[in-house]
Amino acid sequence: MPVNKKRAICKAIFPILLALLFTGCSEDGDSPPASDSATTERAYVTNNGSGAISVIDTTNYTLIATVNVGGSPAGIGVDVQSNRAYFTDLSAGSISVLDTTSNSELSEILVGSTPLAGFAVNSVANKLYAADFSDAIGQAGNISVINTSSNSVTTFAVGTRLQDIAVDSTTGRVYVTDFGDGASGNGTVKVVENNMVLTSISSGTESHGVDVDPNASRLYVTNLGDNTVSVFDTLSNTIITTINVGDTPQSVAVYAAIARAYVTNEADDTVTVINTANNTVATTVNVGDSPQGLAVDTANGMVYVTNANDNSVSVIDSSNNIVVATIAVGSQPVRVAIAP
Repeated sequence: MPVNKKRAICKAIFPILLALLFTGCSEDGDSPPASDSATTERAYVTNNGSGAISVIDTTNYTLIATVNVGGSPAGIGVDVQSNRAYFTDLSAGSISVLDTTSNSELSEILVGSTPLAGFAVNSVANKLYAADFSDAIGQAGNISVINTSSNSVTTFAVGTRLQDIAVDSTTGRVYVTDFGDGASGNGTVKVVENNMVLTSISSGTESHGVDVDPNASRLYVTNLGDNTVSVFDTLSNTIITTINVGDTPQSVAVYAAIARAYVTNEADDTVTVINTANNTVATTVNVGDSPQGLAVDTANGMVYVTNANDNSVSVIDSSNNIVVATIAVGSQPVRVAIAP
């Protein structure tokens, strides 16, 4: 696919994902969970085009289950304290709960009428954070906070065209990317504490993905409009440097233990590896077609990357930055989370 066409797709990716709901795509039947699913570390992949969750055994890179959930699953996160995975549905304002010991869907939490995009889990505080999806310029965007003990929902206004969320596990602060006003294209990062916006920080053009390095007090934000990653000091809420990456950077995942951050570049089918010790590009890894989400398996030192256009997941060995496996999953995989 030509790069300019892929960029156009990327800038409208969530409306496209919403449209997939009406294609009637689904997989036939649920695959049975593996018998040792309670003790095997897994990767959970949301397949937006087929309305299913793919479950991967991270010890041997094999698909062990497919859970048909319907709708348009998008954001996903794992609560390690309760053995639950939570995922958003772009077709409705709801969050579904998956039991990671049995790979079965347990319940649905109704949040509102607005589809949900960005998503994060704070296992320490027993909270989920979900961002409203809106591609309309000037339309208010809300963050919903779900108490996982009671499933109660609190909603508050944050910005406009919200994209992604990250939680600093040390401070409890929440960081939300805002795509921008459409006129200048300038993106922002909202800093949230106690369900209130403390400040709004200017970022690059069309800010999208976000992740936190709590050990170094750093925040990494992808700017898909100018092909950069902004690095912020979370103590002062100021930008300290900007890193040039690949074409149309989508998601970012920090691997703090080895001082690396990984960025998916949708339009050139690569992952940029950043050395977070000096904020320089260490290398670039070729992956599948249209990489979107990614997650770090810290137990095995692997990075999982969803490739939306070829329905696969690439597995990168962080020790040498080589793709060691490519796993076929459902239609249009968009996000991935690791369940230890």
